[in-house]
Amino acid sequence: MILASEKKEVYKYNPRDQKYEWRIELENKVAGISRIDNFVLVSSHSWTTYYTSLIDYSTGDKIWTINKILYSVHILGDSILYMDKTKELVSISINTGKENFRVKTGFRWSTPKLAVVDSKVYLFSPKKTNVLDPTTGSIRESRLPSKLDAKEITFIVDEFQININTIPSSEAGYIPIMDSGFVGDGGHGGDMGGGDGGGGGE
Repeated sequence: MILASEKKEVYKYNPRDQKYEWRIELENKVAGISRIDNFVLVSSHSWTTYYTSLIDYSTGDKIWTINKILYSVHILGDSILYMDKTKELVSISINTGKENFRVKTGFRWSTPKLAVVDSKVYLFSPKKTNVLDPTTGSIRESRLPSKLDAKEITFIVDEFQININTIPSSEAGYIPIMDSGFVGDGGHGGDMGGGDGGGGGE
C-alpha cells in the first residue's frame, strides 16, 4: 500500500490489485502527508494559512482538521504530542483534535528536540534536558539515559521511529518544511521536516 496526494486529494493505493482503497478530497491544497501507525497526517494550505487533518489509515475517514502545523509528532495513548510554532509543547485528543494541555518547554533561546526513550518523553538541547509527564503536562529537569550525549546528538530517530516537521532553524519567520512525496507501507512514516531549530544556549 502507498499513500499519495494530487492537488486537494489524498489516496491509499493498492499496487498489487491496482486499485484505490480509498480517496479523500480536502478543502485546501495538500502540502505534505505522513503515516503514523493507523493514522495519516495531512498538511494543507490556503495561501498563507496552514491546516493539519487526521485521517484513519484503514477507512480513509477524516477524523478532524485543525488550523495548525504539527512538529515533532508523537502519539501516546489517545493523545497526539507535538511542538507548536510558538515552541510550546502541546497535547491534543486523537478523537477530537482539542487541546489537553499546552506547556512552555523551559527552553528560552532554542527549540528542544523531542524524543521518547525508554517510555519517557524527553525534551533536550546541548545544554539542557527535561522530561515530560504526558498525562499532566508537568516538566522537570532530567538527563538522557547513559551513552546518549545531548551535546553531540544532531538528529534522533527514537523508539517511536518518526520525526515529522522539525521546526526550521531560521529565525526569519515561520516556514513550514514539508515533503509532498509518497509515503509507503513499510514503517511508521517518514520525515516531513528539515533541520532542527537549534540556536544559542539556555
